[in-house]
Amino acid sequence: MKRNVKSIVLLVALLLSVLLASCAQQVQDAEASPSAEAGASPSETGSDVQDADTPETVEIVDAAGRTMAIPAPDKLERLYPTGTASFVILYMLAPDKITASATTISEEDKKYYVPQVYDLPNYGTLSGKGTLNYEAIKAGDVQVMLSSCSGEITQDTISSADEMQEQLGIPVVILSTDLDKASESFEILGRMLGREEDAERLTDYISGIMDEVTAIAAQVPEEDRPTLYYAEGADGLATEPAGSSRSIVFNTAGAINIAEVDALSGFGQSSVSMEQVLSWNPEVIVVQGYSGAYDIITTDPNWSTIDAVQNGRVYVMPSEPFSWADRPPSFNRFIGLYWMSYVLYPELCDFDMVEVAQDYYKTMYHVDISSEDMEALLVHSMPDNG
Repeated sequence: MKRNVKSIVLLVALLLSVLLASCAQQVQDAEASPSAEAGASPSETGSDVQDADTPETVEIVDAAGRTMAIPAPDKLERLYPTGTASFVILYMLAPDKITASATTISEEDKKYYVPQVYDLPNYGTLSGKGTLNYEAIKAGDVQVMLSSCSGEITQDTISSADEMQEQLGIPVVILSTDLDKASESFEILGRMLGREEDAERLTDYISGIMDEVTAIAAQVPEEDRPTLYYAEGADGLATEPAGSSRSIVFNTAGAINIAEVDALSGFGQSSVSMEQVLSWNPEVIVVQGYSGAYDIITTDPNWSTIDAVQNGRVYVMPSEPFSWADRPPSFNRFIGLYWMSYVLYPELCDFDMVEVAQDYYKTMYHVDISSEDMEALLVHSMPDNG
């Protein structure tokens, strides 16, 4: 009997020691855990605390200086560009983030785009004379709209974005499409998407283009620079003056835009007469790529006495997938800087235009274009085959 009592006592003591050790460990674990604060409930511990620490929104400042809250990068999935100019910026930085498009891609242009943007829903566009489909935008659960501005960001631009934002109930971010504001726009979009390193890489790339092209132009005195006429419209009798933002590629590359006309707002294209073009007698003519005016200018007797025609210096502006030097007025125009340098001063350019264009399409458009396809794109666009 004494042996039994002794065994029971030893067993109870052993159980008590185990219980005390377990309680001590629980207290120690609780003190070490950041979720063991006063008032913390079980639902606020573990993975729920990690989710709570992840912000739902971030604050950004757009190109117009407007501060707004947008979904955090890991939660921002559905952006919609209001037109082709802002589509270009988003496509260059993050084509995988495009779930709906303001740009319709033709069958023949598909080679210039990554496949995931081929057949996306279209919610309308503000490019040209288009309109946006607000109901489709809402139904598509768009989280952020990307608007763009070429030139000065005016109060009207800001008011339009604010009005759209109020009507849609989602942020409308303004990005500048001016070439000298490219780094700023990529930085804003990079922060929005958590793609800061990609944005910096693209900025370095286009900054290198700008540096090289301006260095070439700087070698040519003002008085030796060729005069240029930009032929727009089906008959070539519409143009843009030197002060227009649509002339920025020509000006930067070192041409003298000879057109003396008033710049038109909106779509531009100031009408001119044949007599005016004859009096200007440009040394170089650049033809709007999709206008079809090249054949008229190079074969019609009315144009035949102009220096550019007589000397074979009439060039078609490449326009796939976007114009190289004009519409849309976005960062597609950086390749146009290289091209215009080569058109104006081939003797000063130590690069192969086809190879440069292939590299640009790989870096900025994320596609590999064969030499044959690039050469076909440049027919009537180069001094050696114009």
